[in-house]
Amino acid sequence: MNISNFLFIDGIVILIVLSIFLIKKSIDNQNKPKVRIQELPSQEKLLDLELLAKKEGSGIEFNSLIGTWKFISVWKKNEISQDKIASYLLRLFSASLEIKDKETNDGIKFNIKNSIQFEILSIKFVGGGYLKGKQPLLYFYFEKIEVSINNIILYSKSLEIPDEKLMPFFALIYIDMEKKLLSARGRGGGLAIWSKS
Repeated sequence: MNISNFLFIDGIVILIVLSIFLIKKSIDNQNKPKVRIQELPSQEKLLDLELLAKKEGSGIEFNSLIGTWKFISVWKKNEISQDKIASYLLRLFSASLEIKDKETNDGIKFNIKNSIQFEILSIKFVGGGYLKGKQPLLYFYFEKIEVSINNIILYSKSLEIPDEKLMPFFALIYIDMEKKLLSARGRGGGLAIWSKS
């Protein structure tokens, strides 16, 4: 058997395995409780809430952010329509933002994990963050990246913490404690909605 035939057969096997995985993941996701798209605020409503948050503050406080937030929808900067591909992939790979409180000498800050899960494989960015300003802004940084299988860490690497001027942040827009929804705009201009799990 020559190398091209071997690579072709390998490619077919990978496609079959990937298809089976995606079908299984889709069936699993149908069985999970989730926020229906109809329950989400429209982008127009979010933009109105964003203007209000900039003027008067969003009212979002430290304690209301504690928990695990799953990505639901994202919009690129200056886009009217939801980025359907990015939103689907973030949901498919269970992208989440986990926020816990952390006592420090200079006040309470957050422990933050941003992660994606691919069956037993997970990639986590681990770091910290803090709130600043009236809106407020959630500044965050990552100290390390971890790759693990079944919670066994296979790879870990320290990351350099940037200066605050270069640090990423989320400008917090809106929180609905009843529906467990959070919305914010990232430093790069993208708009996102998470659901608390």
